Amino acid sequence: MSTTLKFDVAGPIARLIFTSPNGINILSSKLFDEIDRRVEEVARTPEIRVLIIGSEGKTFLAGADIAEMSAKPPQEGAEFARRGRRTMDRIAGLETAVTIAAINGGAFGGGCELAVACDLRIMSDAAKIGLTETKLGLIPGWGGMERVQALVGPARARRMVFTGCVIDAALAAAIGLVNEAVPAASLGDEVQRLANDICANGPLAVRVAKRCLRAAEFGTEAGALAEAAGFGEVFRSEQGREGLKAFIEKRAAKWG
Repeated sequence: MSTTLKFDVAGPIARLIFTSPNGINILSSKLFDEIDRRVEEVARTPEIRVLIIGSEGKTFLAGADIAEMSAKPPQEGAEFARRGRRTMDRIAGLETAVTIAAINGGAFGGGCELAVACDLRIMSDAAKIGLTETKLGLIPGWGGMERVQALVGPARARRMVFTGCVIDAALAAAIGLVNEAVPAASLGDEVQRLANDICANGPLAVRVAKRCLRAAEFGTEAGALAEAAGFGEVFRSEQGREGLKAFIEKRAAKWG
């Protein structure tokens, strides 16, 4: 069942909400195009000062569309990584508004990568998060490794990537992966409060501060190129294809 987007604007606050009939939200190439369009719309609307990215259903984002990925020829892996990264970079590079990820449920793989592309993250205490790609024989390919490493440091980032572990909200907040872990029932109120606090400040000051903070971020063009090349390598490999196939067939992967 496909995931779609809801978009609405109320005063200076816009909301981009993932939703799907079965409550399991996943990222597809089609969805990238829609996200790009909405982020560009926000960028063209200076009255919008905060963009909240959230979801309805059981997950925030359960990751990439594995069925779509598995159908791609092996040689298209690097381009798929570059395509996803363009969307994440567009979110991260939005100059006119502060982005807040409201993480109500699982944020796995690409879902975690999208969350860390946002400026701020508020997480329900019932949610979990992780860079789970190595469990599929792949690697994060949309900038997630660089951004997570910048947030939590090399040692914790390596453990997350190498093990594909999933962590709870309390630990995510403790290590700085998210800003706050809040009770599930109050997630919406807490995100709204944060958005209101931002909107109460000087619009130009917030925008200039965001630009300066982004200029000091970890991340290089060489890192982006290496990540896309690495994703392409594992995507072409027998292990990468086996990982995708095993996921679809709901069985343990046989790495050989």
